[in-house]
Amino acid sequence: MNVSIATSQRPRRTQEERRAETRRKLIDATIQALQEHGAARMTMADVAEKAGLTRGAIQYHFDTPTELLKATVVEIAERMGGMIDIGALRGMELSPRIDALIDANWKAYTSGNYIAFLEIAVQGRIEPELGKVVRETLAEIELSRADTWTEIFADTGRTRDEIIAWRTALQVMARGVALSKMIAHQDAIVDPQVERFTTMLKQQLGAA
Repeated sequence: MNVSIATSQRPRRTQEERRAETRRKLIDATIQALQEHGAARMTMADVAEKAGLTRGAIQYHFDTPTELLKATVVEIAERMGGMIDIGALRGMELSPRIDALIDANWKAYTSGNYIAFLEIAVQGRIEPELGKVVRETLAEIELSRADTWTEIFADTGRTRDEIIAWRTALQVMARGVALSKMIAHQDAIVDPQVERFTTMLKQQLGAA
């Protein structure tokens, strides 16, 4: 087959698809820049260079740097939440279901994505507008995550409030222990804490 004919028959991407790809490149570059430089030292020039685009492309797709960081927070939350396979969890017995859920959360909170999120959150304490955006975005995401947990553990006989309380406890534990790991770089310090929490959660949800 003639190569030129094959190329011409290839479906052309729509404007919306090209726009989505450019936004993805910018968000990926932002996450990388946050990991390497931190929010305080990251510049839009850094983002543009890592994305292989111009600063004008950033301004075209995001009205302000804050809008880019807001989109990055949403993407990070989706990536971290995407580590949890809801379909697979539904088919598991309770004990391995809890193991799998905690393992997924632990991987999420020790990932580069979470480091990037921490940088944005810290910068949000300095910039009130950004801090407000981060809080509002997370509040919307939390509602969805709470529904997911309620669905995952609907067969335990626990109330929604109880299930959400344990989800909050897991988040606090994972975030705190993940920070300890980032600082100490010693798995021997943090692994026992994760195991203890797993045992506690199993006891409370009736899996022990």
